Amino acid sequence: MKLDYLEEILHGNRYLIQNLLDKDLGADLFKSKVSVIQEINRFFPSSSDEEKLIVLHLLSKAYSRPEAEKSSLIWSGPSVAGLPGRDTELVFEEYIKESKNSIIITVYSISEYAVRLVESLKKKAKQGVFIEIYVNDYEGKRDLLIDLVTIDPRRVFVYDYIGAKNWTQALHAKILTTDDTKSIITSSNLSYNGMDGNLELGVMIDSKEKAKEIRSIFNSLIDKGYFKRMRK
Repeated sequence: MKLDYLEEILHGNRYLIQNLLDKDLGADLFKSKVSVIQEINRFFPSSSDEEKLIVLHLLSKAYSRPEAEKSSLIWSGPSVAGLPGRDTELVFEEYIKESKNSIIITVYSISEYAVRLVESLKKKAKQGVFIEIYVNDYEGKRDLLIDLVTIDPRRVFVYDYIGAKNWTQALHAKILTTDDTKSIITSSNLSYNGMDGNLELGVMIDSKEKAKEIRSIFNSLIDKGYFKRMRK
């Protein structure tokens, strides 16, 4: 239990651990006034230097431990005070508004209710943000998305899903990823019911690794011919 407790405390000082490990581990190591060593001496006063080195090794593993991914809930539905999570529509607007470099968004269903989001995407395209839109049944959504298709072919890429083998299959994912860092995965469509009327639930994930995986999935599907880029 002491090791677990010490590892958790010192994880917050992991850069100090790294600096310590970069130095020569001589005989006077455990006489150091470095806080990490002082903590080890305090927790294990009767241990040998060899045993303390084992503890230090465990702490080095704490340094190499990846940062925990940050995630939280979003939802839409009836207004009930005290429920956890944030409003889906507001989070979508916030993510798009704050994006600086790139946006990936998937569209299964979209209605006039989402015009404001579409306008935000157009604005971001004009600001130089790289945008990828993956759509199920582009022709059925053409009127809402045609301006994005034609706005800047160097920065805006709209793809229609052509991988379905029959009418029961579709691109059903609802995803938004911005700047290859922040992602939303949700059950909500870009419509009134999806954003406001239905009871929908999703998650926000602040993770470069997960954003990278999302991009990799769609890049692979493009390479395999599951998507067709839409042009003028």
